[in-house]
Amino acid sequence: MLTVALACTFLFAVSTSDAVAGVTRTGPDAWAAPLLVGSAVLFTVVAVLNATAMSMAERAEEIRLLRSVGTRPGQLTRMVFWQSLVVTGAGALLGTSIAAASLAALGEAAVGELWFAFSVPQYLALVLVCAVSGLVGGLASTRRARRGPLLAG
Repeated sequence: MLTVALACTFLFAVSTSDAVAGVTRTGPDAWAAPLLVGSAVLFTVVAVLNATAMSMAERAEEIRLLRSVGTRPGQLTRMVFWQSLVVTGAGALLGTSIAAASLAALGEAAVGELWFAFSVPQYLALVLVCAVSGLVGGLASTRRARRGPLLAG
């Protein structure tokens, strides 16, 4: 999520400096910043999948224990879903806070007020990509423990 904050900060910093200078980018300049942001988002997806998978894989024994005391696989799926969503949401809030603070400082330096140019659809798309990555990582990594044998083997 912090990488998303970095990506948002970079993309919106370029937008802010262009807006202040009255610059409209064309040609390769128009797609260079989104390309860099896209590579940061790709890195974020891989990092989120990896971190979530490692975190949930460590909990396989706990999941098996819950199954052995009667928790149904559907209940475990909902539990993992909500846990992944809460962790992803907390990361998004933290990342957004860091990005907003640094962008406000940039706006203060550029125009003398706490202002920055940003795109709500781009931001929401970045958050959605991270949320889906977290959910996929959590559910995929616990699938075997949720549905497989109760004894580790």
